[in-house]
Amino acid sequence: MRTDLIPLSLTIILSLLLISSIAKASILEEICRSVAAARPNIGYEYCVTSLGTDPGSSSADPHGLAVIAARLSVANATSTESSIDQLMVVESKPSLKDCLSVCSEVYSEAIDHLNDAIRNLEARLYGEAVTFLSAALDAPDNCEDAFRDAGDLLLSPLAREDEDYSRLADIALTITASLG
Repeated sequence: MRTDLIPLSLTIILSLLLISSIAKASILEEICRSVAAARPNIGYEYCVTSLGTDPGSSSADPHGLAVIAARLSVANATSTESSIDQLMVVESKPSLKDCLSVCSEVYSEAIDHLNDAIRNLEARLYGEAVTFLSAALDAPDNCEDAFRDAGDLLLSPLAREDEDYSRLADIALTITASLG
């Protein structure tokens, strides 16, 4: 092999790798632009930042990004459920404990729905996945409703977690709905 061709070959290979990574990053950005346009409450930066926490997002296609968003939603819902469990241990006020119990139940159901959605996503059954993601998206509203309906002017200690989960699960739903 001619040694004068080695630098040229390396340059071509590196250029192709760079173009490939730019194209993949563009898929993430394009998907997040679409999500933000469809759901202004999510926002482009939140979408890119959230999905970007998964190392596979930079090389994922739209299907892969839907799976990533659903998996991130499971992690978020699981973390919220853990926070609820911790609050229930230290809470002594019965009305607040009742609200937390409702939240624990709806997040447990959401995790089940999200796992069902992921199984359907992996099988590329997008309509079924959308159904499960839609059901999982009810958890934060149902949790917040428990506090509003308590009648004791209780403030939800989970408002921030509910908002984060809602936005993340909505990303998963919006991407998945665009696939089918």
